[in-house]
Amino acid sequence: MPSIDYTELNLFFENRSPRKLQASKIQTSITGASNNRDESPASPASSTSTLALEDEEIQSIFTSDKYLTLGQAKPQSPPTPPREELNPLAAPFVPTFRTLPSAKAVVPPPRLTKPTVQPQAVPPVWLDAFTRGARTSATPEHRHLAAAVVRSCRWPIETMAELAQHFCWRGGETVTEESAGIAPFAFMVYRKFFDIYGEEVAQSFIWHLRESVVGAFIACWDPDSSNAISYHTPPSFKYVASAIAQATFVGQLFHCDLLSGPHTATCIVALLKGLNSYEHLEALRAIISTSGPSFWHGPGSPGPGNTAIHRFVATFLDAAAPLNWNMSVLGRSLKPTDMRDIVAEVETMVTGWVYDPVRGMFEVDAKVESHWPRLTVPTLAGRQRK
Repeated sequence: MPSIDYTELNLFFENRSPRKLQASKIQTSITGASNNRDESPASPASSTSTLALEDEEIQSIFTSDKYLTLGQAKPQSPPTPPREELNPLAAPFVPTFRTLPSAKAVVPPPRLTKPTVQPQAVPPVWLDAFTRGARTSATPEHRHLAAAVVRSCRWPIETMAELAQHFCWRGGETVTEESAGIAPFAFMVYRKFFDIYGEEVAQSFIWHLRESVVGAFIACWDPDSSNAISYHTPPSFKYVASAIAQATFVGQLFHCDLLSGPHTATCIVALLKGLNSYEHLEALRAIISTSGPSFWHGPGSPGPGNTAIHRFVATFLDAAAPLNWNMSVLGRSLKPTDMRDIVAEVETMVTGWVYDPVRGMFEVDAKVESHWPRLTVPTLAGRQRK
């Protein structure tokens, strides 16, 4: 198949200049076409391709005088009105502008539509057993309630994170006798995850729990956090009480082996960084008292923890030295001795966990033992006689 030359095709559609023919030739062509029109319906004479004139030329030819019949008159163009001369003495035209009043915006009437009904959130299937387990401190009840929570679903990652967040919320509630069992209940839930689904799922629960609790604690107490408790953004009493309860929950989780030592140390360091009020001291006392001496000495022999204790006491006293007796983010009316008493309480509590390798006991136990009444054998014998 020969190739198509697009240049030749373009030449076919170029504008051709119209050819000028005389009127006599046009009349002869038309007369001849009328004579041959009966020969064939498809005669070339009847095709418009034989007309080489443009529409304007045809219109000019057939409107000439020779083609007008009797009774027809050649259309005349309307007369041109006489041109008026300009008055040289007329005043110049100066346009004036007028400010239109601003149109008021048309406010369409409100559409009478029914308000969209928000779908109600479906509570988790494990929420009822979790709520009952979080409100009780009885260990036997924790066992079957934790099993009910763990057996309720297959625990994808989103559901596991939601459960950990509920534990974090419960840990931020004020500690009472009824709610003191939240950390032991978390430990029982961990054990049931391990028994039913294995170590991998149980570790997933531990990881989400640590992320939720430590993240909430840092948001409340770290001075680098935008929502941290400070004098610039005075918090409410409820918010501070929840943050102190969260500190207690951190120490309880460490005591139950659900929170590691480094995570607990991160929380203590955050308090030392922003130690500027009586409420910070309350949170520090809560987390240290609930974590216990094992935080400093670890699971092994308690001797190496003495260095960490001495270092902490020195850092703590330096951070607490600038505090005035009335520094409270809540604006509470403190006594002149309240600040000094709580600082001394934290110092005495931590130094009491210094281990004495000679006597094989902590300093706090040695002090308690030194205050015990010395009971002699005659005294015991005399009591037996009575």
